[in-house]
Amino acid sequence: MKGLKKPGAVVTTVDDLVVTRHHAYLDVAVASAIWDYWNLDEVFKRSEKKSLETSTIARILTINRCIDPKAKSKTPEWFKTTALSWLLTISADRVNSSKIFRELSEIEKHKEVICTHIYNKIKHDDPDSLGSVFYDLSSTTFSGSKCLLMKWGHCKEGYKNHVVLALVVNRHGLPFYWEVLPGCTADSNTIVWLLDRCRKRFTNIETTLVFDRGMVSDDNLCSLEEAEVKYITAMDRNQIEDITGIDFTQFEHLQSDKIEKEALKLPNFNVLNNDTSYYREIKVKGKRRYILCFNPQLFKDQQKARLQAVENFRTFTNTVNAELLAAKNSRDKEPTYEKFNRKRKKLKLTQFVDVKLRTKKLSRYSNDKKRTIRTFQGIVIVDEKKMLLAGKLDGFWLAVTNHTEKVGPNFDKSAEEIIAAYRDKIIIEAGFRDIKSFIQVEPIYVWTETHVKGHYTVCVLSYLIDRTLTLRLHKNAGSLTRDVVTHESLFDKLSTCQIDKIEVEQLGHSAYNLTRPSKKQKELLTRIMLKNLLDYKVVDISSF
Repeated sequence: MKGLKKPGAVVTTVDDLVVTRHHAYLDVAVASAIWDYWNLDEVFKRSEKKSLETSTIARILTINRCIDPKAKSKTPEWFKTTALSWLLTISADRVNSSKIFRELSEIEKHKEVICTHIYNKIKHDDPDSLGSVFYDLSSTTFSGSKCLLMKWGHCKEGYKNHVVLALVVNRHGLPFYWEVLPGCTADSNTIVWLLDRCRKRFTNIETTLVFDRGMVSDDNLCSLEEAEVKYITAMDRNQIEDITGIDFTQFEHLQSDKIEKEALKLPNFNVLNNDTSYYREIKVKGKRRYILCFNPQLFKDQQKARLQAVENFRTFTNTVNAELLAAKNSRDKEPTYEKFNRKRKKLKLTQFVDVKLRTKKLSRYSNDKKRTIRTFQGIVIVDEKKMLLAGKLDGFWLAVTNHTEKVGPNFDKSAEEIIAAYRDKIIIEAGFRDIKSFIQVEPIYVWTETHVKGHYTVCVLSYLIDRTLTLRLHKNAGSLTRDVVTHESLFDKLSTCQIDKIEVEQLGHSAYNLTRPSKKQKELLTRIMLKNLLDYKVVDISSF
């Protein structure tokens, strides 16, 4: 009976209690808390004329991309299913499609300020993480045909309408600069552009720009050297022999099943610390230092890929041969050969694989009349010696850097550090995969240039939140939730902790209450340093 003395207490039965609605809480609250950790509201100027601040719309869109990506027009409906209206103390009715599309342009106007803000926070909190920064580009396919940034052309997804996202991240994969470029933008054309945009950032702190070999050109490296920006990258495969002056035919005898032992005998190579890879300082020429590397696993992979390509060509040949045997009319030799040759070129087998056409005459009957047609059969010819020669560079790659300073006889930055930094570029590659797969940056349902760029800014901010959470999960292992190591798994585990609307049918009363968090959810909050989210009085605010 003591319970009846509490404010709002009523007498009812379990049968009369009905949960009529759920509002997502813990997952959206976590994403919102990380937004606050980065102090992103500070970036946007407040306006007394606006009913809803740009920072609020940016936060809503970013959280939506983190948890349940929706087309911009559907975001208001999603917002109503969350507890964000209580967390942000705004009415759900104030979030509408027209407001969202209007604020996308405002978000993009703040992009440079956002980048500077994130960079400065990283520099203040963790300056060592800027010792190496990683730069890369990736294409994103596009829905619609109105955006001027969109171009039809070859990209990683094939021949499609696409735009290009340029991204710079720190050593931990946290993004601090990005730009949307027109489709078909060549990788090698962007280094000078990036240098112009980020020159002040790169010169105010000792940092090394790490980027893929696809961006390497002599002009690009010269530009970085003139600007005194340190870099680490790799040369294209076809440049290795000329630069090193090594006769790589001496390595064509290497075999996949013996490579671990054979690698130990590579002349003048050193084993990489705690690794099975090998390296050899080649030379310093001008401002550039070259390091030849050998990776046994890469050797195996490239050898296997070449054998698989040959097998794929044989399979293709058998398929075409079957079609040629079923021909109803005579075939011409030249176009028939070209059909095989196109596939041979596509599989990059022209150095050691050819196809010989054998003429075959077949009888065909039409209206009880016999006639003879000419067709062909392709015979695959593999030159084993040339195939060995084609694999002479397997496993090798050539690092290039302008870290040429020495302390006594030794380089100030060791070969091990150079190689490790280049390998770490997998961080940005993983970032692109994350943005594309979990944040769903594509397809895009906006088309004006500012809207498209604003959309990408939201997507990168979502990745910033996701990456921050992933880093915290990796730093704090936990026990009950040790298997939860990604942001998507984290959001999934937290999503069941909601704010539920409970109605008492017979009395016409209703109230809101928080789903009791599980032990695993509590541990996850501890791991990501947000345990205080369970102390918020969100339920009191929403009760009536």
